[in-house]
Amino acid sequence: MKPTEAGAALIAALAIFKLLIARKLTGCFDTTAFSVELFMPVSVRYFLFPEDSDPLRLSQRLVDGLIQGKDAMPQYADTKQRVMGVVIQNEDGKPTNVDRTYGAIWTFDEDGAIREGLQEAVSEAMGLSDASRTCEKVVPLRPQLKRKRFEEKYRWEPSPSDIDRVIRDIWPKKKADRLKDAKGVSKRRPALTFEAKHALGKVSGGFWEIKLEIDKLKEPGLRGFAFEARKRASEDLEYRHLYNALADMAVASLEILKREKTGKGVWYAVLEVMMTRPDEGYSEVVRVFCEKCDGREAAVAATRKLLVEHANLFNDHTDLQASVMTDLEWEVRAFPD
Repeated sequence: MKPTEAGAALIAALAIFKLLIARKLTGCFDTTAFSVELFMPVSVRYFLFPEDSDPLRLSQRLVDGLIQGKDAMPQYADTKQRVMGVVIQNEDGKPTNVDRTYGAIWTFDEDGAIREGLQEAVSEAMGLSDASRTCEKVVPLRPQLKRKRFEEKYRWEPSPSDIDRVIRDIWPKKKADRLKDAKGVSKRRPALTFEAKHALGKVSGGFWEIKLEIDKLKEPGLRGFAFEARKRASEDLEYRHLYNALADMAVASLEILKREKTGKGVWYAVLEVMMTRPDEGYSEVVRVFCEKCDGREAAVAATRKLLVEHANLFNDHTDLQASVMTDLEWEVRAFPD
């Protein structure tokens, strides 16, 4: 028996080909098919296959940025592109052989981003999740057709020549074997040294306590806190940036209290799709629907509408959590636009 098609399709759609995630999302698979991976370190390399040009290497940094919505490839805006994920077994940090390959189809929006397309794939894959949790030999016809349409939309099968081309890039024998790197728009971040990481962790370890103390204050206290912090910033120049940051936090909290009191300003209607993994003992948000509104009352009405529109996503392993919040709170939650 092969790993469940629905699980493999979801991996392809999400562009997360790592088999650890496959285990979380599928309830039945052939354990012998994964036995090698359990004892050997693996890595995944990604390749883009444009229609009329040579394949391109996708760096892990670029893939992560695309999935997280922090990077884009505007050269592929409003197109669908084929991507291959190659699972590689490693020894002493070097690739030894190809374990398997996956083909995914990414949908790029008008800005060259893929996050919206991936979220759509997650939503559709959730409809296949119930079927993927069972290992019955007899499967109803409708789920089979639904799975077939899903795979036609989000998967492709790399040919032997496609696989051979990326293998030559992984183990090049001559310069021409190396593929060119695909380019995103985000700048490469500077290296974070061990000392810098340690320093950042040490000074930021108490941030939660700062926020906790500010959140305890009412409106009069927040006004006084912000004023005094600004005053100290002008007097203690060595720490002016820190005092100004504290003042900004108090001002933001004050504005949220005002919005909650009046219900005016920009509010968001928010519906979070929360999937529970019973076997893993945790839950995670797999998709967020939102609507920007003028005022709290409009946000409440929009939230009710979102609940009705997406009620079909609710099942025994998927909850819908509705809420309204100001645009300031929305920014803090860092939901994707």
